Amino acid sequence: MAGTFPLSIVTPERTVVSETVAAVQLPASGGSMGILAGHAPLLAELGVGECVVKLPGGAEETYAVAGGTVEVSREQVTVLADTAERSIDIDLTGAEASLQAARQLLATLESSPDTANASRDELNETIRREQSRIRIAGGSRN
Repeated sequence: MAGTFPLSIVTPERTVVSETVAAVQLPASGGSMGILAGHAPLLAELGVGECVVKLPGGAEETYAVAGGTVEVSREQVTVLADTAERSIDIDLTGAEASLQAARQLLATLESSPDTANASRDELNETIRREQSRIRIAGGSRN
């Protein structure tokens, strides 16, 4: 089918998407990137945010993705994400609870100057991921 390409979104646990699409918009580490059929080959690092998949009939599906890489070849697009889930499958209550817990833990670390930066970095990443999930699921903007 002209103007379409196979898209796979895969996490370490499962294949999230495997279908023919018209376009995909992804959060790359340097900003948002859009991919259409015939895109030049590339390999890019994924950021945290919204992935919008445009189907051939015009419908759109939205996913929350975080981390990983995207590989674009002449034949297909493969997203190897650390996490990916459809917007309608996001547990909004769980995401809000995880965000709150990460913020509280970060506040505790901030009061201890001798704590490792790795812990802060991981907590900040968790906060970004959960804020993105909440936004994509249609929840409040925490």
